[in-house]
Amino acid sequence: MNEEQSKFEGWAVVEIFGHQRYAGYVTTQAFGQAVMFRVDVPPLDERERVTKHYEYVEGHNVPPGSTVKEAAIPGYSKLFGVGSIYAITPCDEAAGMKALAAMQTRRLQLVTLAQERALEDGRILDEADPGQPYEGDDEDDDRDDGDEEIADDEAPL
Repeated sequence: MNEEQSKFEGWAVVEIFGHQRYAGYVTTQAFGQAVMFRVDVPPLDERERVTKHYEYVEGHNVPPGSTVKEAAIPGYSKLFGVGSIYAITPCDEAAGMKALAAMQTRRLQLVTLAQERALEDGRILDEADPGQPYEGDDEDDDRDDGDEEIADDEAPL
């Protein structure tokens, strides 16, 4: 009897038991009776992006609107046994690359700070540097600071 074994070849997100996820080009490889899935994770180039929320970069809390540089990550290959795979989600290359970029942790470097948080001397204003006052304009600040002076005739008895 000539039995043909099924093969998988294409872009996918592979979820491994132990809460690990890999995105890349997946192929099956047979070693005798053992079949393994090979995930070729492509390299990610260095890139700059604008932050959408507060992030921790180079020891400082960086506000939204700042530009950061994400370090490059080299590509690699991993082989997984069938028993260690929880799920395989096939996708196209664009979706696989987007998933890869979202799941990879990269070293960040600050390029430019959002204007409303930048100080004249280039330092960052945040909780780690409380000695530096924020030097923005307060014209549209509608908060009540409680610093208003009370006239003597209005003072509570």
